[in-house]
Amino acid sequence: MISAIVPFRNWSLERLEVCIGSLRDLPAISEIILVDFGSSEPLAPVPGCRVVRVEADRWCLSEANNIGIAEATNDVILKIDADVRLLVPDDTLRQLAQTVADGDVAFYVLQATDFQFQNGRPSRKRLRANWGEGCCNLFSRADVIEIGGFDTRFFDYGGEDNDLCQRLRRYGKRVEIYLSDKVMHERHPPSEPQASGRFTDSHKKTLLADCSIFRPQPFRYSDYLDEGVFGPAITVAIATIDRPNRAEHLAYCLNGLAQQTFKSFEVLICENGSPKAARLKEAALRKSFPTLDIHLHELDDPSIPKARNLITDRARGFYIAIHDDDDFSVPTRFEEQMACMAAEDGAHGCHSSWVEFDEESGRLTSFLGQARDINQLLRRRGKVTLHSSGFYRLDVLGRVRYDETMTLGSDYDLNIRMLLAGYEIPHTGKFHCLRRCHDSSVSKHGVITQREVSDRTNGAYKYFLGEPFLAAVRAEAEEGLWVTGFPTMREMLAFLPTGFGAFHIDLDLEAALILGCDPIFGATGEGRHCTVEGLDFLPASQGYGNNTRLVMRARQALTAGETLEKLPAFSGLPGVSVVSASELEAHSSLQSLDGLRVERGQRRVISRCYADMTEALSALPASVLSFGLEEIEFFAVNHPEPGVHVLLGAFETVADLNYALGVANAGTVGDFFAVTNKGKRGGFNGT
Repeated sequence: MISAIVPFRNWSLERLEVCIGSLRDLPAISEIILVDFGSSEPLAPVPGCRVVRVEADRWCLSEANNIGIAEATNDVILKIDADVRLLVPDDTLRQLAQTVADGDVAFYVLQATDFQFQNGRPSRKRLRANWGEGCCNLFSRADVIEIGGFDTRFFDYGGEDNDLCQRLRRYGKRVEIYLSDKVMHERHPPSEPQASGRFTDSHKKTLLADCSIFRPQPFRYSDYLDEGVFGPAITVAIATIDRPNRAEHLAYCLNGLAQQTFKSFEVLICENGSPKAARLKEAALRKSFPTLDIHLHELDDPSIPKARNLITDRARGFYIAIHDDDDFSVPTRFEEQMACMAAEDGAHGCHSSWVEFDEESGRLTSFLGQARDINQLLRRRGKVTLHSSGFYRLDVLGRVRYDETMTLGSDYDLNIRMLLAGYEIPHTGKFHCLRRCHDSSVSKHGVITQREVSDRTNGAYKYFLGEPFLAAVRAEAEEGLWVTGFPTMREMLAFLPTGFGAFHIDLDLEAALILGCDPIFGATGEGRHCTVEGLDFLPASQGYGNNTRLVMRARQALTAGETLEKLPAFSGLPGVSVVSASELEAHSSLQSLDGLRVERGQRRVISRCYADMTEALSALPASVLSFGLEEIEFFAVNHPEPGVHVLLGAFETVADLNYALGVANAGTVGDFFAVTNKGKRGGFNGT
């Protein structure tokens, strides 16, 4: 009925026999497992016990406990330290074990009494605290395995028991104290010198502040071979169906998973109604991605919610990471989502920001997302969250399941029901996913249908929730969101498919001059253009309005992979950046001279709008250079026509303004003029 586990290292057999003898007197204990955690001299066989020997350079009580849990064959476990005598009556122990077996209590702390020998006789010292000190515990093997066992970051004595009790309570499990004076703990000198790196109180406090429930590394210091008793931290849920380019898209997806910095996860893929001849083969997937723990399941009839529910039912992870078969997760996704769960007390999941990349247009669009609350979902239309960035506790998805009656929109419906059920799904404050937009995606084929479904879902919930609830929602202030870690375009290249998009390499003025490209005076023999690493660089503007910068831009448009191949040649240079051709062709907002700001009492000298930077520099009189390069600025616009203006300083007197205009227009036909705020023409005194 009960498996007793006794962890130890370098313990005397005489003292160990005292503990074992008290266990042999209890018929309820059908199995005694002695975990020898790297003792300098291996323990000899002990009658009536099973010795599990592992090699380890240091002591870790948590890991020794986990080894005993993994080796146990009963559903109820008694964990007892080697310096404890258990004198509880057998019938009492059976009653406690039955309560655990029935699921009424997950964990019993058997209160201990400290004693020590004085003059050869035991002398009672004191009752131990009853809030979780764990020299003797009775618990459910399944419940402790489900949350990852004892935390092996507690590598010394103390703290691991309180941490486990906290996590079980946080998970909704019942922890009880059995008050007794029949659990005797002998006080004694240390069995061996303290290992280096002794556990400190501040270390314990830091770990006890971890708000998560699951611990992902049950075996950290020993050579114990995990046979899969403890499941992975995460199950990655992927529903897929045969379509054009699926093999390429899925390989891109799985390559992203293979690069994750957090490794404790499995990948469950559900063939969602693909024709039998086109279905994936698990052996082939495992061969192509040997570092991933891939498992394949099948549905004959396509249904996204059924596929996701099937994965939930088969998952072994404590968390489920939703993932589309054509999306990409950045390498730090799981690590940072696990960190979010550790930091957010009471969180049942989390979600993240994302970037969409469109295969047809080559456009990249970033989305911060919003806080996941009912206010945002019912008030806003789309772009609050990306479902494939979702990261949820398995038990939550087991209770709030996908609605299998829905063809589309089951993820949106799930989000609303999670929030109405009171589940907390915070935003990580990080960017984690790249979402692919392509012709064969569900969102492109059914974009109108999906919008109609979400509108109908919103309407139904608003109707049933009633006006008082909706009025309260509208009255709530919108929650702001602070997101960090968005990659630059140059960093994004490593995440994009190699054949995606069209990109140009930009060199700022300093980098260009180092390479011999002079956009102002021209490079020797080449005018204002030059060739570097087979790329032709021409003057161009980067940014718009007051943020406009003069750069040298590669004329050739390169794919993401080609750009990555070229960039190492420019390593070590300052001011090397990458810009997307689609962004250059269609900026997200109108930029005009209305954005020009001129301080009160000042005037600025500005040129007419030139078609591009090359024309602007060609028209720039040599006399203008007398102002100094630091006084020459540029102001790019895309409205009413695209182009670039040249700006020359700010002036506070009529004399200075007239002098600047005279110099700027020397040899020209009046390309430069004075302006006030928002680019309105006019000098001082209305001139």
